[in-house]
Amino acid sequence: MEINVVEILDQLKKSVKEGNFEFVVRAKRLKSPVTSNVARIIVQNLRKEDFNKRALDHDGSGEYLWVFISDDGIRYYIKFKFLKNNRVKFISFHEAQY
Repeated sequence: MEINVVEILDQLKKSVKEGNFEFVVRAKRLKSPVTSNVARIIVQNLRKEDFNKRALDHDGSGEYLWVFISDDGIRYYIKFKFLKNNRVKFISFHEAQY
């Protein structure tokens, strides 16, 4: 199955622009999370070249996780999946450590 990164990016940008997204909060290891407004700006600037990988979610749902690493001066690691109604769930959204 060929991955169409442009389609994934278009859907991500549309959902985020409409405010149709949420963040997973991990109390154990909270890494400089971004605000919703910062997330909107970073996502709108993502390019297909920022695509890093696609992987099956380990929760057994059969859903895919998408990983992008932005490079706009500050590198952000962004991992998300699409939920029902094209809602985006950000699993990770923080400054990249590499």
